[in-house]
Amino acid sequence: MVTDLGARQRALEEELVRAANERDAQRVAAERKAQEVEAQAAELQRKEAELQGKEAELRRKKATIAMLSTTLTERDAALAEQEAALSGSSVASRLRSLGGRVAEHIKSTFRLGVQRALAMASTHYDMDLERVLLGYIIASGIGADAASAAMDDADAAIEEFATVLARKLEDDIPP
Repeated sequence: MVTDLGARQRALEEELVRAANERDAQRVAAERKAQEVEAQAAELQRKEAELQGKEAELRRKKATIAMLSTTLTERDAALAEQEAALSGSSVASRLRSLGGRVAEHIKSTFRLGVQRALAMASTHYDMDLERVLLGYIIASGIGADAASAAMDDADAAIEEFATVLARKLEDDIPP
C-alpha cells in the first residue's frame, strides 16, 4: 500500500511537472504573440503618421493650386481686357489699358507676396490653409469690443514678424 501511494505520488508529481511545462510553453507563446501584435501596432501607427503628413502636404498643395488658378484666371481676364483696350486707337483707351495693366501688376505682386509669405510660414508650421482663409478665429460668445481687441492684439503681436518677412520678400517681388 505504501508502494502504491509512492507510485501514485510520483505519477502526480510527473503530471504536475508536465502541466507546469505546458503552462510555461503557453506563456512563452503568448508573450511572443503579444510582441508580434505590438510590432504590428507600432507599424500601423508609423503608417498612420506618414499618411497624416502626406494629407497635410496635399492640403497645402491644394490651397496653392487654388491660389494659382485664381491668379491665372484673373490674368487671363486682364489680358482679354488689354487686348480689347488695345484694339481702340484713342489715347484715352490706351491710358485706360495702361492703368488696368498697372493695377493688375500691383495685384499680382501683392498676391505673389502673400503666396510667398504663406509658403514660407507653411514650411515652419503645419498650417490648415483652409482655416487661415477664414480670417480671424474668435471664440463664440465674445462681444464685438472684446473681439475687436483680440484682433488688435493679434495684429500687434505679428507686426514685427510681418515687417521682417516683408523685407525678406521685397527682393523676390518683380518691379
